[in-house]
Amino acid sequence: MDRKIMAFLAIVEEGTLTAAANRVGLAQPSLTKFLQRLEAELGTRLFVRRTRGMELTSAGESFLRHARRIEAEYRFAVEEIAATKNGGLPVLRIGAGPLYHMLHIPRVLRTLMEEFPGTRIDVVAGINPIVFPMLQRGEVDVVCGEIDAELPSYGLELHPLVVVEHAMIMRPGHPLRDTLITPETLAGSSFVLFQHDERFMKHLDAYMAGGAHRYRVAVSTSSFATGLRLVAETDHLMIAPAPLEPVITEAGLIIRHPARTFWKMTTGLVTRGSSSSVPIIRTFVDLVRTSVRQFPEAMGQHV
Repeated sequence: MDRKIMAFLAIVEEGTLTAAANRVGLAQPSLTKFLQRLEAELGTRLFVRRTRGMELTSAGESFLRHARRIEAEYRFAVEEIAATKNGGLPVLRIGAGPLYHMLHIPRVLRTLMEEFPGTRIDVVAGINPIVFPMLQRGEVDVVCGEIDAELPSYGLELHPLVVVEHAMIMRPGHPLRDTLITPETLAGSSFVLFQHDERFMKHLDAYMAGGAHRYRVAVSTSSFATGLRLVAETDHLMIAPAPLEPVITEAGLIIRHPARTFWKMTTGLVTRGSSSSVPIIRTFVDLVRTSVRQFPEAMGQHV
């Protein structure tokens, strides 16, 4: 990729010339020359030097959008050619939210490993704000989870599979077991969250009448299994996609649907266009699609 653009992106991401120079392996004067050449070509300044570091000008903000696409196209080209040359992937890296990493991925991995015995499979459990940027940076090959229309989709292929609702998870002896689940009856409840998600918190706050019905988040954990264990041993609640009911039941817990829908979301798979033709990725997409279709319609609206 053009070294001037590499230098520009390094300055944006590192914030200072010294850190950017170290990142790209250049002396600082050389990095500065690359930036000056780029600014000369564009006929405008891209940064303003501040005491806290380098700050983008309005022209720099505009150029950044194009530079990101140039960087992505370069990475996509390298990935596509490497996959073609090597005949596949040595490692398939999957980023997945709880609906997929707890329910569908375990169902498809055995077949996938049998068909591609030479590929190691790494699964990263995480919500979209964590795994989606990893897909864009090339750190995972496919994301399984919410397909958010607001997320940037340049260079990506979307595979929407099912629209799911969220429900409340609780222990069988919970005081709310036989109570209609409403914002009023949930007032005063404590929740366990699978990873902290600002969008999720906004949905929860809106559901609880903008916070008028008070509640609290007691624990945020990166382990869904830990969350289930806490719910089993306390009166804390969890909120999770309703199709996870088989997993919830297996853990000895129950799932209750609110009287009014808490949150609906479209879920599915997202791949990079440059790698979507790789055989193991195509097979994985097909296997997950089949797994989703095997569940009753009542557990989600298939797309």
